[in-house]
Amino acid sequence: MTNSLVSVIMNCHNSEKYLEDAINSVINQTYQNWELIFWDNCSSDKSSQIVNSFKDKRIKYYLAKQFSSLGAARNLAISKSKGEYIAFLDCDDLWFPKKIESQLPFFKDKEVGIVISNTIFFGKNIKDKILYKENYPPPQGFVFKKLIEAYYISLETVMLSKKHLSRLDHLFDVRFEVIEEFD
Repeated sequence: MTNSLVSVIMNCHNSEKYLEDAINSVINQTYQNWELIFWDNCSSDKSSQIVNSFKDKRIKYYLAKQFSSLGAARNLAISKSKGEYIAFLDCDDLWFPKKIESQLPFFKDKEVGIVISNTIFFGKNIKDKILYKENYPPPQGFVFKKLIEAYYISLETVMLSKKHLSRLDHLFDVRFEVIEEFD
């Protein structure tokens, strides 16, 4: 657990605006045994130049042969991953430096398949909003029914056990472009 490889999945389509900051938030993790699987879904902007400007062997750049839905693109990126754990970071999101380090210990319990954390939504026209308030933490344990009733996960907070993920009959639904993680 203390030296497990974490595969960070970053899907990109014309995401140059915040890309450098997103990649730096992975590089600046206190936990350093990670690989960044960067899936370029046929970008026509400077995304490829930005990611390739990083001279870090842990960053693995893949250019899609053809554009695909976000669900399909996430699956293709996952297929390139070698980590025991999978985490997701979109190109317009950031992680705090201890994100990976703080989530990994929960996987000591072999029944744990997914670990989420809090998130802060921010942006030019958005007042910062914390997803889970102190008095209203997310449910824990076996929460499938609660997820069906009210979806409360933000994908950039997710870390999954690849062992648990491999038990599923499919990953992201390739038909979906927007709600693929909800599915």
